Amino acid sequence: MKSIVEVNINRKVDCSRAVAIWNLWDHEHLDVVHNSYENTEILYEKDNVFFTIRDVTIPFLGIKAGITPIFQVQKDDNTLFVLSIFFGVFSKTTSKIIEITKDSCQINTNFKFYLNGWQIILKPLLKFLIPKWNKKLWDEDLPLKLRRQKVLRYNFKDFVGLPDKIEDRNYEGDIKVHLPIPRPKNSTRQLSDRGIKE
Repeated sequence: MKSIVEVNINRKVDCSRAVAIWNLWDHEHLDVVHNSYENTEILYEKDNVFFTIRDVTIPFLGIKAGITPIFQVQKDDNTLFVLSIFFGVFSKTTSKIIEITKDSCQINTNFKFYLNGWQIILKPLLKFLIPKWNKKLWDEDLPLKLRRQKVLRYNFKDFVGLPDKIEDRNYEGDIKVHLPIPRPKNSTRQLSDRGIKE
């Protein structure tokens, strides 16, 4: 017996589409901002795809899911897929980031959990838990999105900072994101002796 649990969540946010994608792709903030994630390590990352493992704790329940494989790919300019396995349950998350204005977007997220056999008893729990978990992550990420949007409008450049001249601290053009996003040289997210990089 098979069953699919599906949850849709749509939200608007005052940041560009590029900033929203940056937030979904940023490995550095995960275990600093979200207490449900620990020990994120990138095993592979190139262009529009990455594969990581994370120690995940299910919030509100305090249950450790242990090491969780997560595969993410950018299908097109507006769509990201995340494939994962929690407790043997396969999930697919589709995020569509739709530009409203240069400084705002809508994020439509579709969660699908594919349940088999005994896993079907998890259906009501997932229907209850996923919106709460997503809201928790959203609230934790929102300050990051708004702050990045603000500093990019001040013409901030990663690993460089703000322009020295005050008159240069204004940028009104389109904000862009290039994948994969750069990480600090001393990043612990991809250990050089274990990570795979091309």
